[in-house]
Amino acid sequence: MNIKQCIYLFAAIAFSLSSCSDDSGMGNDFEPKTYNVLGKVEKGPFVSGSTITIQPMDGNLQVLGSLYSATIQDDLGNFSFGSKLFEAPYAELTANGYFFNEVEGELSSGTLNLRALVDLSDETTVNVNLLTHLKYQRIQKLIAEGVKFGEANKQAQKELFTAFGLQKYAEKDASTFSIAGGTDESAALIAISSLLLVDRSEAALTEYLAKLCREFGENGKFGSSTLQQISEDKKSLSNQLSSVRENIIDRYDDLGLKIEVKELGHFIDWDDDGLAGNETLQDGQEVKLETSELNVPNEGGTYTINISSPIPVYLTPLVDKDDDGPIDNITEDNVFNEIYEHIENDGISIEKSINENKLTIKVSRLNSRADKSTSVTIYDCLGNVVGEVKVIQEGNGNTSIPKLGRTGEQVVAGFALPIARGLSDFNLIEQYYHYNKEADLVSQYVYPSCDNVKNIWSNFYSANRMIMLFKEKEAEQLGVYQDYLNVFSAMHYYYMAVAWKDVPYINYVLDINNAYNISRTPIHDIFSDLKANLEKAIDNLEEKKNESLSNDANDFFFLSKDVARILLANICMYQGEYNQAEKLLGEVISNGFYELDASNYNNKETITNLFNNGSSKETIFAAHNEPQSRGNISIGTPPLVPIMTYTDVVLSYAESLYKNGRTLEAESQLQKVITAKHISVTGENTLEKIKDARLQLMLYTNTNFAFMKRNNFAKEVYGIEEYRLLLPIPQQEIIVNPSMTQNPGY
Repeated sequence: MNIKQCIYLFAAIAFSLSSCSDDSGMGNDFEPKTYNVLGKVEKGPFVSGSTITIQPMDGNLQVLGSLYSATIQDDLGNFSFGSKLFEAPYAELTANGYFFNEVEGELSSGTLNLRALVDLSDETTVNVNLLTHLKYQRIQKLIAEGVKFGEANKQAQKELFTAFGLQKYAEKDASTFSIAGGTDESAALIAISSLLLVDRSEAALTEYLAKLCREFGENGKFGSSTLQQISEDKKSLSNQLSSVRENIIDRYDDLGLKIEVKELGHFIDWDDDGLAGNETLQDGQEVKLETSELNVPNEGGTYTINISSPIPVYLTPLVDKDDDGPIDNITEDNVFNEIYEHIENDGISIEKSINENKLTIKVSRLNSRADKSTSVTIYDCLGNVVGEVKVIQEGNGNTSIPKLGRTGEQVVAGFALPIARGLSDFNLIEQYYHYNKEADLVSQYVYPSCDNVKNIWSNFYSANRMIMLFKEKEAEQLGVYQDYLNVFSAMHYYYMAVAWKDVPYINYVLDINNAYNISRTPIHDIFSDLKANLEKAIDNLEEKKNESLSNDANDFFFLSKDVARILLANICMYQGEYNQAEKLLGEVISNGFYELDASNYNNKETITNLFNNGSSKETIFAAHNEPQSRGNISIGTPPLVPIMTYTDVVLSYAESLYKNGRTLEAESQLQKVITAKHISVTGENTLEKIKDARLQLMLYTNTNFAFMKRNNFAKEVYGIEEYRLLLPIPQQEIIVNPSMTQNPGY
């Protein structure tokens, strides 16, 4: 063998030995190969102009050859290095630039540096993202300990995904994940990326990632303080997952790409049990309760309900949802929070627990006259409602009705004043009619745009809105004031029907947006509903002397049966139903709570004395008004309007007896009034005598206008035309409400 042949043989042996000597698999036993390396850089996607480099490496992660640079090509984060010759298939990619912040929904204000270690022989399309960045140092550590690159990458991948409860997605390399892919892996990447970013600036994120990479690189897991921080970040992110999803979809849509993003809540380990996705229901899954409704007696009881659920369920979510913000102190919802004086157990009181798929509900005795209901809600750990049990508890009709609380008193005062103002203006109109023959006042002061007519309308509807709000809110609590509120509602609607006939009947909380497009309700329909409410109130209110002249809101509010009886009798008389009216008024008289005295309600001194003394044997219901002067010889609004008096009850009873053919009894009742008031009356029959008595006695009581109308005396007594039997609808209502029509003649 010549020297040249020996040299070739030695070289071949040397090459063979070098190829076989790498028992650990970390040598450079690869044929050089050209790779066309391309992919994406995503936090959210890095924006166009960001930089990326690729450094070829050997199996020991030692640098081989030259560093190549490229620029992100578009706002989708795409890059390409073109065809490059690599001596080994391993490489380090490093990207730096601005990115789309998916939590805030806007471009970052600072740059971020992300890395990835890849094996190009597995896949030449490689992506750089937070997951590749987090496992970077761990791969380095494992290779330094003698683990082959492929095994080191697999181990780091499994450890990282397990740390986030996503081990089921560990088989696919993180460098193949893309947030735009629409897959489970895509959602997992988005969820973890958002979790690390939430509530952090770009600088804070960089610092936080450095800590995570050090911990994970050293141990293949995170430390206890980091795990606690991740748990806190989950709570912060829980309210933002939907917006994160929408932000990403919208961003790609702006870039001309339609993508899908799965529900992100399934890709976070909310309960820290080491497995994400087992805390919330998947498609087709449901939580089943043995029953969804409990009917509980007043004394309460303990109930057990079996739960069938594929996921853990809770009575309180593990992740607390953030509040929407502070509650305005002046809202319709919270102004009614102290309706009653304090009472114990005025709502359903429940103790509840879940143990071994059994829901136990213990209900205490209910201290409420009305039935009450509530719900026990079942949640998944994220706060999604997965089940509900309605609890209906029987009230106790013998429970005493609580007095008004602080805000209850305020609300009563809130509707009492506009009622008084409305009735006061109504009385002023009655005075105009009373003196019309003498001074022609009706044509001068009663027309569509006059203040008195407008004030009656606006004050009564203002009171009605407050009453309806009170009804709605009180019904949601004890529901024991409903009959009282129905009587107050009937009070002003009776006077409105007398004044205008058909008016909008609003017996609910009116949406302000619909307030100016409401038609007039037929008077028959209004009276039908008022009568039903008053009949129910008579059954439930207290049989007592009514007190309304004191300054105590409770005395004013807690009406007696007699107030409801008198209102119902007034409606019945107006409809010609005198048999029913006679019975109702007879009950008021037989109760004996009131008696006639010498009071003359045509005399302002009588009204002033009522106001000053605060009590009266005759007064059944009165409303305090703010004193005003109306500037006419004998016309003005007194400080108190006596709406219901015993004089009116006896005169109306006499009227009913007369209409029912019992003339002698009617005369007897009329005589009682004549004697007590020291007056004399004239008339061809008993009804005309009653008319004469009213004209002498009842000017300031708001009762004569209705009496004159229902008995066909109004045109002759007041000297008015037929159309003046109704007041004009306020002109402003005609202007603002396209559904409103004017009464004939105006």
